[in-house]
Amino acid sequence: MRQRDKKRNIRYRGRLRNVSLPDVDILDSEREFTDYKTDRKSSKRDDIYKADAILEEGRVMEIMSNYHCRVQLENELISASISGRLKQFKSRATGILAVGDYVQVDVAQKPDYRVENILPRTNSLIRYSGGSFQKEIPLAANIDRLIITVSWRKPIFKAGLIDRYLILANLHKVTPILVMNKVDLCEYREDIDEELSQYKQLGIKTILTSAVTLEGIEELKEELKGQDSVFSGHSGAGKSSLINVLMPGLELLTAPVSEFNEKGKHTTTQAIMIPWDFGGHLIDTPGIKTINLHRDLKELLPRLFPGFDRFYPNCRFRDCSHTHEEGCAVIAAVENDELHIERYDSYLWILDNI
Repeated sequence: MRQRDKKRNIRYRGRLRNVSLPDVDILDSEREFTDYKTDRKSSKRDDIYKADAILEEGRVMEIMSNYHCRVQLENELISASISGRLKQFKSRATGILAVGDYVQVDVAQKPDYRVENILPRTNSLIRYSGGSFQKEIPLAANIDRLIITVSWRKPIFKAGLIDRYLILANLHKVTPILVMNKVDLCEYREDIDEELSQYKQLGIKTILTSAVTLEGIEELKEELKGQDSVFSGHSGAGKSSLINVLMPGLELLTAPVSEFNEKGKHTTTQAIMIPWDFGGHLIDTPGIKTINLHRDLKELLPRLFPGFDRFYPNCRFRDCSHTHEEGCAVIAAVENDELHIERYDSYLWILDNI
């Protein structure tokens, strides 16, 4: 008998019927087991039904895997798993936790520590995966500074990635600092000044550094004191080398940049949070060659793009995209040399590629 004939002879036993499900909120108020875990509201995530739980507050210092992390309690760095209850809730992110999260850990069954609660974040730094179904990729949480590390050469300076970082910093209310590393490779300093002038014009703090000559190290250290700072940027820009100079003894791995294509190699493979010996914390993230923005940001980009806030309130149309509209204040600023043409070209490129 052919396969398709077999399918025709299949008879379903029993009757199919519609089932009326209760309201999702009702399910959340019940303590009993339910088959509808994935529909439970995240607002119920803080409800704990363990009668014998002993909770201590700590901070996530390292994500070891999707369900394991290292947490700094008051006097102890411990390894903890994520409770099964937290895994029940839907999430738009690739991971439940982010480095820098404040959490509550159940220490009743030590050394079997479990993260039971994730405390509200003051902010977070998030990038997005590519493809049709974009997922959030959290880089860090509860941070004060975003140290955007780029290099003058090896790999070559790329303005497009800087603008994407600045958009994320603007969106998530994080103070950005632009660090131009490997300035010892520049023969004419006026070339660097020309490249960075557009960012200085926006009021963004810029620091020139070199892990070889130690230029700018003390200035950078002053900006980092007492702050929780994320180091991110180009792969191969020298983040790990700078960090090793800022705090000797860490001995983070470094690797040479490819001579063939001037692309950096990943030496930091996962985000980790380290206390500075001069106060504050470092959050070192893997080098990123490209940053994808969420497609929903396309409507917000005309207001989020760094430098446009001085002009777009004067646009004729409230929903102006700054691309073709009559009476656009941003286009007029470009024509009057009030806004760098490079800034506008970068905006159009990002807008077209979201």
